[in-house]
Amino acid sequence: MDWSLKDHFAFNSLKRLILALAILILQCHCDLLVAAEDTLSLGSSLRKNQTIISKNGTFELGFFCPNGTTNWYVGIWYAHISVKTIVWVANRETPVTNMPGVVTLSTSGYLTVSDLQGKVIWSSNDTQQAKASRASILDTGNFVLLGVQNTSEIVWESFAYPTDHFLPKMKFWKGLKLNAWKSSVDPAPGPFFLQMNPSPGKKDFLLQYKNGVSYYSSGDWTGKYYSTMPQAVSDTSFEQELVEFSPTRLYYTYDLTPKVRSKTMVREILRSNGELTVYYLINNNWNLVYYTPVSDCAVYGLCGAYGVCFKQQNNQSCSCMEGFHPRDATAWSSQEWWSGGCVRRTPLNCTAINGSGSNTTDGFLQISNYDLSDKEAVQYTQESTLQGCKTACLDDCSCMAFVFTNSNCKLWLGDLLGMQATSSGRQTFFIRLAASDVPRSSAKVGGKSRVVALSISIPLGVAVLGTLFALFVQQGRRRLLKKYMGEGMPSSLRRFSYKQIKIATNNFNHVLGTGVFSSVFKGTLPDNTLVAVKDLEDCLQAEKQFRAEISAIGNKQHTNLIRLRGFCAEGSRRILVYEYMQNGSLDSFLCNKSHRLDNVLDWQTRFKIALGTARGLVYLHEECRDCIIHCDIKPENILLDADFSPKVADFGLAKLFGRDLSRVVTTIRGTKGYLAPEWMTGLPITVKLDVYSFGMTLLEIISGRRNVDLRWAASQIQKGNTIGVVDERIADKADVEEVRRAAVVSILCIQEDENGRPSMAQVVVMLQGKLEASVEQIETSLQVLMNEQNIR
Repeated sequence: MDWSLKDHFAFNSLKRLILALAILILQCHCDLLVAAEDTLSLGSSLRKNQTIISKNGTFELGFFCPNGTTNWYVGIWYAHISVKTIVWVANRETPVTNMPGVVTLSTSGYLTVSDLQGKVIWSSNDTQQAKASRASILDTGNFVLLGVQNTSEIVWESFAYPTDHFLPKMKFWKGLKLNAWKSSVDPAPGPFFLQMNPSPGKKDFLLQYKNGVSYYSSGDWTGKYYSTMPQAVSDTSFEQELVEFSPTRLYYTYDLTPKVRSKTMVREILRSNGELTVYYLINNNWNLVYYTPVSDCAVYGLCGAYGVCFKQQNNQSCSCMEGFHPRDATAWSSQEWWSGGCVRRTPLNCTAINGSGSNTTDGFLQISNYDLSDKEAVQYTQESTLQGCKTACLDDCSCMAFVFTNSNCKLWLGDLLGMQATSSGRQTFFIRLAASDVPRSSAKVGGKSRVVALSISIPLGVAVLGTLFALFVQQGRRRLLKKYMGEGMPSSLRRFSYKQIKIATNNFNHVLGTGVFSSVFKGTLPDNTLVAVKDLEDCLQAEKQFRAEISAIGNKQHTNLIRLRGFCAEGSRRILVYEYMQNGSLDSFLCNKSHRLDNVLDWQTRFKIALGTARGLVYLHEECRDCIIHCDIKPENILLDADFSPKVADFGLAKLFGRDLSRVVTTIRGTKGYLAPEWMTGLPITVKLDVYSFGMTLLEIISGRRNVDLRWAASQIQKGNTIGVVDERIADKADVEEVRRAAVVSILCIQEDENGRPSMAQVVVMLQGKLEASVEQIETSLQVLMNEQNIR
């Protein structure tokens, strides 16, 4: 009996355990189903780590948290791109601050976002046409709620309530608005928006500031395109359409042509700085292709109220007017979001009531090096004297500035926006300040007082001297840059401030690698572009490297050269900003000792890397206006993008020479094992130096190992056993003919006599098989190699 009871209890315990495990497995299975499907059914929910993905795997919906914040939002992003690029946000004004939140398609047929306490903070109920039976994320990135009676009827869609993105195939109806994020970490609506011209009969698009002031127009619809839209007229990659049902009911849509669509993706975004931009996806990175307006200072209200936009050589920046300071010092100093503007240091002491009064406590600062749009000016023709114009402004508490020219009085009512710094303004402005912020000598203007000249000249002198000092500093910096970078400083490079670099790198948090004179960090720009940031040490050698990099590739663009996006030269800091390479350096793969084939580069990829590197060197040697000798070709300086396409990098030792020069005299620097004999002996060098280094690198690519024994490799190639040189892990699947060509080319390139080495252009055609590369061409060199000691 006892055994029977024990068996019974054991059996029941086992049943309970199995049931608990089954429930757990089922729950996990359901979570996985939610994560894998593209649809939410009635009553289903998503929490922090759960998402739904469109059928083609392009778009994903779920919770996200902007970097550096604790706020959570429900949004849509590209599922397969490493840097999360958000294209739509549901609760952009009401983040979840006490995760876990939950997004639910309620049993009543509405989409809701709730916080930890179950409080609904966002719902589709306010704008939804009818109840829904299910919700799906489509391959276009549109999140739709489908009806109950007609399950194909869309009763609500995210495309009808966009945030800052205009995606392909989206119908941009008249009356719809794109509203930029407030900043890169705050999706709340910022002050800039895009909409179709609301005026009856108008079809153009307008970029506007929050008060409705337009600062850009797309131009008229030509029947095929908008004349000045970011999708340039010459770009045949776009299909554009304007569909008109009536003067007030029409929409515009665009898409890539089928041929282009199969290779890349595109997105259009209104950025938080008021720019309308278009990006193409290239090598798993978003690349900026169009933007408008071209000048940041053309963006109305960029610097916010009482901010002044300064045009610089490579970028724009904002500053507060005298007597004002930033409203949000942190946002202002980040140089990412200025439109919060400035506030007065001292409040005005206006005593005017209902537009009239006798205020004598405020004063005016006269400036003539600023320009301010006349759009908000009010003509005040009743006054024909400077004193009368000033009094008219003082008597109106909303008057913040006035201009008096040719007996013409103009008043600016409300906050001053759109101010730009100029070398000489079109007119002289009088900016209203509290009396304590105005120099004492300018306390009175006009009337019986005899200090009119002082009240004008002293503030003017202060303003002019301040501007001259700023210009002097700016010109001094430019002269300094030109002094060490040469007069040919590339104007296309973006100049970053050190604060911008710190923000992009999260205070230099993610180290990608270190060198003798530098460290490289991963960074993210405000437009979500990944970059590699090289921070150079404060030393003479690092300074030379900085100059060489900018001189060599500052304005060079080739698919097999690393792209330099910008630099920082602030005080003693020298920083270079490059495009980000997802797969790092070739060196990391050659040093990989793993025998797992998924960690080993196959032959096809190796051959692509070799050919691409050779093409990059051809561009440097023969296709640039000033030829460039890289001087340090090695696996560490060949970087690989997401598709393992190579890009030649690190031009710190590079030498430029005109086409009339064949040799360059330089000191011996470089990497042992890759240095050509002529450099080791101190002779002037030619482009054949890079050919030698490429040959050594090519041999290492073929063999999959560093410090290859040249005597052994040359012997194998001479015997015709080129496949014996190949990395044994991939030898059985390597293309024998490609291996033969690559092996022979590598030995051709490392001949001691530089005159016997091929040019890089010849290397390319030999690798392609368009020019014969045979052992007979290198027998003499092979014999030398076999008789010598290991030259390494």
